[in-house]
Formats: sequence, structure tokens, C-alpha cells
Amino acid sequence: MRALRAMAALPLLLGWAGASVANEDVLKLSRDPANVVMPSITYSGWNYSLLDQITPANAKLLSLNWTLQIGALESHEASPIVIGDTMFVISPRQDYLVAFDLATDGVLNWEFRPTLESVPNNLVSCCGSPPRGLYYAEGKVYFTAADGHVFAVDAQSGEQVWRSPAGDSQKGETSAGNGLVVGRNFLTATDGYGGRGKVLAADLNTGRIAWSRTNVGPNADVGIGARFQKNYPYLAGANPAQDSWFGDSWQRGGGNASGFFTYDPETNLFFYATGGCRPANADYRREQGKVDLNVAGQLATFHNNFCDAQMARDATTGELVWAYTLTPQDMWGLDEQGITPLIDLDAGKAALRASANGLVYAWNRATGKLLAEPWAHSFQDIIRHVDMQTGLPAYDVDKLAFTAVADRRRVTQADPAAGDRRPADYTGTEVVACPTGGARKWEAEAYSPRTKLVYAHTNNTCAATVATAGEYKPAEPYLLMRRAAVANVPRKDVAGQNTTVLSELKGLDPATRKVAWSRPMGDETRTPQLVTAGDVLFKGNNASGLIEAYDARTGEPLWSFRSGSGFSQSPITYLWDNRQYVAIVASSSATNTGVGFNTAPDAAARQRRSGTTLYVFALPQI
Repeated sequence: MRALRAMAALPLLLGWAGASVANEDVLKLSRDPANVVMPSITYSGWNYSLLDQITPANAKLLSLNWTLQIGALESHEASPIVIGDTMFVISPRQDYLVAFDLATDGVLNWEFRPTLESVPNNLVSCCGSPPRGLYYAEGKVYFTAADGHVFAVDAQSGEQVWRSPAGDSQKGETSAGNGLVVGRNFLTATDGYGGRGKVLAADLNTGRIAWSRTNVGPNADVGIGARFQKNYPYLAGANPAQDSWFGDSWQRGGGNASGFFTYDPETNLFFYATGGCRPANADYRREQGKVDLNVAGQLATFHNNFCDAQMARDATTGELVWAYTLTPQDMWGLDEQGITPLIDLDAGKAALRASANGLVYAWNRATGKLLAEPWAHSFQDIIRHVDMQTGLPAYDVDKLAFTAVADRRRVTQADPAAGDRRPADYTGTEVVACPTGGARKWEAEAYSPRTKLVYAHTNNTCAATVATAGEYKPAEPYLLMRRAAVANVPRKDVAGQNTTVLSELKGLDPATRKVAWSRPMGDETRTPQLVTAGDVLFKGNNASGLIEAYDARTGEPLWSFRSGSGFSQSPITYLWDNRQYVAIVASSSATNTGVGFNTAPDAAARQRRSGTTLYVFALPQI
């Protein structure tokens, strides 16, 4: 195997001066745009590369340089990473880690095949087949596998250095395979539909668990102490997470962490969001059938902290420094997972979130106070506005969900399933809301300091749902919500107009608080995107099977290449021998829908088939 080439550090990027607790190897390597050392490239979560050889003027000249068959017929969510002259790729499900030699156009250096523990047949993850990321530091590659174990592998030899359990699959704990290297630890998290989500830290050299914190429950479990910022009245209780749940419902409350982490070396805080509340039926998390709203339409009790929440923890100790519940008592299955880019705005140093509920939030990343009132990146009709004094949303009572029709009628007479919209299994508890299921998920945004735009792929999703009754069973789905076949539920664009567009790639402007531009996308499978200093945005289009390039300033298409497969990961770009390359794994599961002569011309099955291929592109050499 060729040696991992040491890279010279470029000028300091993203305000990392004085980063005494960050991992110095990660900082040094990520300052050089030749490397891709982690998902989203840097601690700030921008997925922005300083490479600029490819521009809007020459992007149309991109051509295929080399390919390599990966073999695993599953959807790949983890992008490759590049260190010096070596590229690392990991497959889902089997979690095979492979190292390729860039100097020989992808000749295999080694392959690591972990031995995974058996997991219950009924175990369900939110996210299909992990992992979602690879991470490099100090000569080792780190990842979290499907069985909930963290692995450290020697980058030179491909030999396992250590493995350590992060979750207990017998209790329904899995992992989405996200994480981050900070200081002496690898940070990761658990997923799964039962129990409580948690984050933890494993020592880089030994795998020993340094600390573990849950996102829901009593202060000792969550890591709430003297440093916790009780910024708003709903956080003022003695146990702000546990006391916001009815009875012992917090023990099954969800709040997993399956999205990417970001990190601020200046404050030593790392940032992430928590997934949906469990079950999705809020009657199991509040006093049965009762919603306690004040005159402003804000919840007075049972906010269900901290599922569907933005979290900020000390990276060394895991202490919760601040938190903000985005959609208290979520009863629409919004499920916050996305990344939290760290961006400097006129209002201050911000932690930014394009939320699953359709709003864009910006907090002071040191204190957790809102910098401005949240604004819409997608249409939503659940929240009328967010109060800057209380930090709480004012809900539209017509959108509140109940198990029993009598409970719903005490709050509202609205009946979106009445008349000719009535489904065969009508209950009278149907709720039609946007964006049911979430306008955003785990697919990370990108941010360019040149254009000052945040790039996000959003869904135009409105749906009818019904809350159902049931019991919690460990390791099994615990949703208690189903879709309802209410007729004529149109999709809405950000202005609230009916649309047939399933999803959109958007350039969001935090300065003007508006959508600067948008491009329609062909299906509801959102994919991450990469932006570069050349003002080019790269993206895989899952609907068409196209690898695409857009002008980052205007959203105009520049170039595309048909892969014949789908996408669930971000492209990467790296420098080898002074030449910029763009790489992405096109992948899809082993199921192929049949295509007949009369199949619709725009059917997805015509565009993409099963397969898993690494594609690498570059401009022609002059």
C-alpha cells in the first residue's frame, strides 16, 4: 500500500484559532482542500471545498476519469473520504471498509470486513442500513456499524485496532453511523424506535467509553447541571427534560440522534438535533386526550423535551449546555435529524437549522438564544409564529392530533376528511397538515461563504394522518400513527400555492430570510449536496440517476452525467497531483421495478436500476 501522503496546511479556515481541544490532526488535514477527512469536510458543517478549478464556465467539460464497482446492492449514505493518495469507501449493511490507491485510479489497497453481532430480526432503524459517515484521525478510520459497535481501523494496513459497543441491539438500540472526532474522543450516537436516544464518546486509541448521555430523561442521564442555559420559561423546571413528559413516558420517548454533528472549537461545543418523539401519537406523552394551550396558542405543559430538539453539548464532558425544542409535543412525525451549520451572521455567531418543520432557526451558538424569529424555507401550516420571548411556537389548533374523536371535538370542529374527501376507514380524527413527516431529514445542507447561501433539498409534503392506539414492545416500531386516505390533499410550495413539484433544491439566504432560488427535483428522496469555491454545486439526483452540477449563485444547471442508479450521499471533491476531481457512489437496493412498454415515460425505473458504482470525474488535462 502506498503511504498516506502528508499534506501541507493552508491558511486557517473558518475561525479555528485557539482550538486547544479540537483534534489537531483533523484540523491540519481538513485545512488542506486536497483532503476530505469527514462528512461535510470541516467541523463547521458547510460541505464547502476551497477547490476552484471547476467553474460555471468550464463545468460542461467534466468527463468520466475512472470507475470502480463496489458490489453491495444497498443505498450508500456515507460519502468517501480522501487522505493524501488514499480514498476510503464503506458499504452499508455489511459495513465493508475498502481503501483505494488514487495514484493508480482506484486499485484496491485493502478491504476490512468486520464480524458483526447478530441483531433481533424485528429490530428497526430509522435509517435503513448505516453507516452515514467515515472519519479519519491519527492514522485510523472510524465508523459505527449496523450492530451498534464503533470500529477503529488502521488506515495503512486495514487491521482492526479496536471495537466498542455504542448501543444494545437487544434493547432496540441501533446506530445511524454518524459521528465526529473531537479531541481524544470519537463522538457517536444511537438510533432505534424504542427507548431513549443517546450520544457517547469513545477514546480514539482504546475505544473505552468516556461518557454517555441520553437526550431525554432526568438531569443525571441527560447531563444537565449548573452550565445548562434555561433561556426560556419552558426550560425552567428542576428536571426540564423529564418533567416535560407525562408519567414515565420519557423512558420510551425517542429523541435519537441520527444526523451529522458539527463542532465549534472556540466554545468546545458540538451540535446536533434529535429525532422524533416516540410514539408519534402524543396522547402517550401527555395527559390522555388533553392539550394545554394558553391564549397565545402555546403549549403550557408536556413539551416533551428533548425530542425534536436542537442540542449543544460540551465535547469533553458531554454536559448539555443549551437545548431548544423545535416542535414541542410533536404529533406530526417531523423527526429532526439534519446538520447544524455554524455560520457567522450580522446578528452574531450562529448555529443554523433548516428544520424539518419548515422553518429556519438561528441561535447564538454559545448561549442558545434565538437571534431572530424563524422564517419559512418550505410551506408549513402547523406553526402560526414563534414567540421570541417564550421561545415557543403558537400552534394552529385545527392541526392538533388525538386518538379519540371526542377529544378532538373539544378542541376543534375542523374535519378535513368530511364530505367527498372521506376515506373508507374514516375515524373523524384525521388531521391534514404540512409538512407531515418533515420537509427536511438527515440529508445535510451546504453553505458557501462566497455566495452566503445555504443549500438544502426540501420536500413539498402535506398529508393526512390518524393517531392510533398500541403498546410499546422493545426493538419494534413504536409510532402509533398511520397515513389516512383523505382525498385531494395538495402539495404546497413555500408561498402556499398548490404544486405538483415533489421536492426542490433551494438556495436559502439567511441575510434576506428568503429562498433566493429553487430548482424542482423529481422525487421525495432528498440527497445532500456539495458546494465549492468555484461557485459550483454538485448533487446526485435520485429520481433521474443523474450526477449534476449547478451554478451556486443562480441554480442554473451546468452539467450532468447519467449513472443509471440512485443516490443517497453527497459528492466529494479532492485534489490529486494538482488536479481537481469529483467523486460519488451511485447506488440503489437490489429490488428492480419491472418496466413494460406502457410504463410511464418518466417512471423512476426507466432512469435507474440496481447497482453500486464509484464514479470519478475531472476536467480534461491541458
